Amino acid sequence: MNTGARSRRTLRTGDVLHDEFGTPYELVEQIGKGGQGEVWSVTGGRAAVKVLRSARPEDLAPLRTRLTLIRRFDLGTIPIAKPLAMLDSSQGGPVGYAMELLADMTGIGTLASPPATENVADWYNRTGGLRRRLRLLTLTAEAMGGLHARAVAYADVSPTNIRVSRDHGQEQLWLIDPDNLTVDSSAADDALFTPGYGAPEVVGRRAGVSTASDAFAFAVLAFQVLVLAHPFIGERVYDDPVTLQDKAYSGELPWIDHPTDERNRTRQGLRREWALTKGLRRLFGRTFEEGLHEPGARPLMTEWRTKLDQASMSTIVCPGCRGTYYASAPGCLWCGAVRPLLARCDLYAHVPPQPGIPGLADHAGQTDRLETLLLTAGGSALIRARNALVCLDRGPSALPVEGDEPVAEIAWDGASTVTVERMGRHEVWLRDPHGERTIGLQPGYRRELPVSGSGRWTVRLGPAEQIHRFLRFTSQKAGQSQQAVSR
Repeated sequence: MNTGARSRRTLRTGDVLHDEFGTPYELVEQIGKGGQGEVWSVTGGRAAVKVLRSARPEDLAPLRTRLTLIRRFDLGTIPIAKPLAMLDSSQGGPVGYAMELLADMTGIGTLASPPATENVADWYNRTGGLRRRLRLLTLTAEAMGGLHARAVAYADVSPTNIRVSRDHGQEQLWLIDPDNLTVDSSAADDALFTPGYGAPEVVGRRAGVSTASDAFAFAVLAFQVLVLAHPFIGERVYDDPVTLQDKAYSGELPWIDHPTDERNRTRQGLRREWALTKGLRRLFGRTFEEGLHEPGARPLMTEWRTKLDQASMSTIVCPGCRGTYYASAPGCLWCGAVRPLLARCDLYAHVPPQPGIPGLADHAGQTDRLETLLLTAGGSALIRARNALVCLDRGPSALPVEGDEPVAEIAWDGASTVTVERMGRHEVWLRDPHGERTIGLQPGYRRELPVSGSGRWTVRLGPAEQIHRFLRFTSQKAGQSQQAVSR
């Protein structure tokens, strides 16, 4: 029997593969294809199979060992597919494995490729607009940061391996291809990357995959999703892809927004001030300039998560076209409507006196502003655990806390009142301007607060006797500057 030859046969929709326990998987759609093989969704929508290309019988034992090791990783709440079982290749079937898959997901690359038959602006907003793209990229950076904190590299960051909700109104994220996870890789290993997303040191075989190569690939993908252009495909490459595309992908050409080198400029993509804050532009610059050939100079995934999250909170919804744009703009960038009235929510931290902890008592009080969230009249926003809580490792039930977990929802009536609702298990309470009165909220309960007046109520997120964060509201006029959104 020739397992390697059989694994190279063309798979088709309707084919049925079995795992080592006899479970059948009927193939539905090829959802990913790379240098290693193919990933197929299967009937039922809760699993997928990965078939390795040109795998040999001797590859079975290493793959089984690798998947066993991955199952032992402490991945916590990271949204990544877990390996389920090896495929049965005993009768000449393909080598591979079954993995978890959430239903109704699609590759994040679908948010970077507008159809030729549709107006780009209409399509961009129909598929969730700027805010949804920023939110999904925040979740991606958070997931990859969780892996990196465990000294694990994801290895093959690509538009198909990162899955997002097919429903444009949802914001779920799922990473597939868990067999790519690695804690140790060298230049001698088989290069593992998707063309166009490999870091120059990996493409050139000067180094193996690493958390730094993950950061480079993520930056390429994030730029595409937000700007709708590849950061290294300029007009010269469009005109001569046969000669220049490989050079562009290996870092031999400057990126398209290089501040001084104009050899690879392009007219493609959205205007940068529409898609990127100043903070995001700085991160892309660090990655594609000093970090191009110096992996240690690239921003960490925690930096990407912070700046992407800040950017998403700085967007507002146009009441006219429903597109989302940065509130630093004087009006909607999509339809030209004047920017609506805004309420500003500033996030701070409170450090209570801790006489039992040497040195901490001197730092009691309120911190400087940490983040800013903006509300439009009649709109609402979720305050999530990553912004509300000081510590995410354990919640009130001694269970891990996901960064995207809702804590509270706030809404503004467009005049003088904000409504606060507690959304989950985390403590939410209100404090009057003079600190004389507090109101605790139970899950699902809401309370109205005045935005302005002689003082300001604050929304407290966490136990009073511990370090916690709180929100303070400020009403604003339509033309008032929004410096916070361009950080």
